[in-house]
Amino acid sequence: MREVAALLPNENLVYLGDTARLPYGNKSPSTVIRFCLENAEFLRKQRIKLLMISCHTACSHAFEILKQSLPIPVIGVTQPGFQALVNASRTNCVAILGTASTIASGVFQSLLQINFPTLEVHAIACPLFVPLVEDGLQSHAATRSIVEHYLSPLKNTQVDSVLLACTHYPLLAVAIQEFLGPSVRLIEPARFAAVEARTQLIKLNLLNPANSPPSYRFFASDDPEKFRHLAKTFFPFPIGKVELA
Repeated sequence: MREVAALLPNENLVYLGDTARLPYGNKSPSTVIRFCLENAEFLRKQRIKLLMISCHTACSHAFEILKQSLPIPVIGVTQPGFQALVNASRTNCVAILGTASTIASGVFQSLLQINFPTLEVHAIACPLFVPLVEDGLQSHAATRSIVEHYLSPLKNTQVDSVLLACTHYPLLAVAIQEFLGPSVRLIEPARFAAVEARTQLIKLNLLNPANSPPSYRFFASDDPEKFRHLAKTFFPFPIGKVELA
């Protein structure tokens, strides 16, 4: 949402955080798909014109289903980052960091290797990264230890580009970069997803023509005040009332 707000400053945005049922990263594919269909229906009732799936686990299991079942454009946060990941690599060796469910699905690994068959892909599940961010421990010594625990297998590889395939992981970018070294490029897909959203809106003639200040509505399925507090970590614009979904 931060990247979309920056790139499309005239667009009204509606954000739903499914705080009652997170994390998605340890849920089964069928459960994630059910949650995604329910969330999409809620957002459609807010009369959205385009849906962005900002959760990488949701993308890995439900992207194609939502794309086929909804009458509006659907954009996933991960897919637009693939090309950037490949373009950034000089060694043709890359890594994906994601939740246990995202990595276990194998969807992103398969898509990369189908489209870039010579690419060497290392996929690593980092299930503790999300709780660390949720608890505000980005700079804690324990975080550096956990980063080292998960990413040590990459030290003896030619990996030079890493896809941060979870919404929370960019908040750990400093610790990840510190461990992997300055020569490894970290790819945060959100900016590329925002570019794709703009491209689709232009293509479909759906850009908001108004120049008035946009409205931002925030929904959370549980504990809106906790969500509002945490959202300040991600979002640089004022966050007012958070509504209960």
